Amino acid sequence: MNKLLQAFVIACLASFAAAETLVEAYGLGNARPVPEEWTKIDEILSVRAQIVDAATGRLIKEAKIGQKLRLTLDFYVQPGAEDRDIALQCSLYFYDATGETKGPELEDQPCYAGRLVDGLEQFRSLEFDMTFRPPMGAAMGTWAAVVRVDDTVLHGGVALAPTFRVKGN
Repeated sequence: MNKLLQAFVIACLASFAAAETLVEAYGLGNARPVPEEWTKIDEILSVRAQIVDAATGRLIKEAKIGQKLRLTLDFYVQPGAEDRDIALQCSLYFYDATGETKGPELEDQPCYAGRLVDGLEQFRSLEFDMTFRPPMGAAMGTWAAVVRVDDTVLHGGVALAPTFRVKGN
């Protein structure tokens, strides 16, 4: 694991300090999948991450080996927020059901530049559309797509980890 990814993992895990293992921290293995998460970067800016079926766009809890999935990211701005510049960067990696890193990894990719008013009182898609498929031989159970969204204007960010269950055909 390269040093930047290692630092990213350590930062994400800091919020899960009470958990003893990655499996517990992210709800992997036998845990119930939670395909949608959202949280606030600050009092006015929220981010949502979802695992959806790539063909239908529907939220998905369970996927078969080879099924095409998509991670979607959106932001939302609270009513009454003062407008300002917004510049978001996104990073992504996957944990399989055993807590091993798997699949594509992306680090510090620009995923939105604009104004806060762009997402005022509505979810606005980030420019970070990631598709993936559980590969042959994938560990069965609940996986996590761990994404970090950083607001480079505020110098703050959040990590979200929507989960999905990989099951056999």
